[in-house]
Amino acid sequence: MSMASVGMYLSWPSPALLQLTSDNSPIGVKISETEGSWVASSFLLGSLPGSFVAVLLVEKLGRKPAVLISALPLALPWFGIAFARSALVLCILRFLAGLAITIVVTGVTTYIGEIAEKDIRGKLGTTFNILKLTGNLYVLCVGPFISYEALALSCSVLPITFAIIFYFMPESPYFLIKVGKKDLARQNLIRLSGNNTPAKTIEDRLNEIESVVEYDMQNRSTLWEFLSKEEYRKSLIVMFGIKTLQQLSGTTAIEAYTQTIIESSNSSVSSEVSSIFAGLIQLPAVFLTAALVDRMGRKPLMIISALGCAMALAVEGVYFYLYKVTFTDVRMVSWLPTAALLFYLVMNNLGLSTLPWILLGELFATNIKGIAVSTSTFYASTISFLVIKFFQPISLQWGMHTAFWIFVVVCILGAIFCFFMQPETKGKTFAEIQKKLNRKRRQLNNGHTETQR
Repeated sequence: MSMASVGMYLSWPSPALLQLTSDNSPIGVKISETEGSWVASSFLLGSLPGSFVAVLLVEKLGRKPAVLISALPLALPWFGIAFARSALVLCILRFLAGLAITIVVTGVTTYIGEIAEKDIRGKLGTTFNILKLTGNLYVLCVGPFISYEALALSCSVLPITFAIIFYFMPESPYFLIKVGKKDLARQNLIRLSGNNTPAKTIEDRLNEIESVVEYDMQNRSTLWEFLSKEEYRKSLIVMFGIKTLQQLSGTTAIEAYTQTIIESSNSSVSSEVSSIFAGLIQLPAVFLTAALVDRMGRKPLMIISALGCAMALAVEGVYFYLYKVTFTDVRMVSWLPTAALLFYLVMNNLGLSTLPWILLGELFATNIKGIAVSTSTFYASTISFLVIKFFQPISLQWGMHTAFWIFVVVCILGAIFCFFMQPETKGKTFAEIQKKLNRKRRQLNNGHTETQR
């Protein structure tokens, strides 16, 4: 639900910017397209300082308290957005809300990765994106048909509801072991596993967690060590590679400018209806990913998703080139930009938008996970901010087809990267994943031995 709240902020510019840049602006001032790009991107800009806060909250206070704290910056700015009267105020409010992104991403991916059994970790990880899309769906489907103020105020309800419900959830057993609360970790493990789970299974699982945490805590690392040590290098390369692919594939720009893109294409399908289709069509794709991720694996889905996105974006780019540059009569295929955009959203959610969140929770050991996820989110947010900020200027200066074709090149290169570099983590424990990534491990105290490379 916290990620659904983030999804609302990400997709809010799609219906809002059309109103804010019109002569009947709901804030009483018509904002320019340049100001609109700042309003859209300021949310992600706020996540950059949030990255430094997130790792401290997740590692010092715990996964659960950190995610609960994120409810404040997710809820309060909506009340200001509803009654703001300038683009600057909107930018400041969305910047403050953006502080929550890294806390949510760091806290939730770590939390899900640590509470889930290995055979369902992929399925649970996809819920991260399913709920994000639920937030997108609400804004895209409802936003064009209700008032500006009503949309903002209604969006504030979800983070408040989330905080009330999540308050009663158990803390991660990994974190509790880390801070020396083994009895509470056992209680939470029983609650997470189900009361009918044999006591021996619980104890074996608890001992496994304890040995992994103990080893990792003896070898805890700083940010500099994370970036420089050879044992983390492959995980680091994979992380930066998949986050570059995820963000430079155009995901956030298309989310923020869905209605603007459709309006610019002169599509035979209205931007309001296209917005609804864009919201609705993504959920089935994520549910399909949930069904396939622990069967096909992460790697094949990422490659298929990247190539599918490249195909859709190439078609979109060709259409805009013919329509805007060569002035070709495209009335016979005026449905094409909407169809290509919808196909892109389906293929994107099959892998690029979903699987990186799962991989972030799987690729890194306990001693470095908070720093790794936070660093990854800082990096991804930086790219995402640049994509949203410069999508509109590039489209105005060189044509929207240029932006789409840049995304195409990234998707193709990303598919090649995934084929050669991304490890398959399906059905593996954290220790097995680290071994696969060639991380040297010592013999764990409970007798479990990992072979040193």
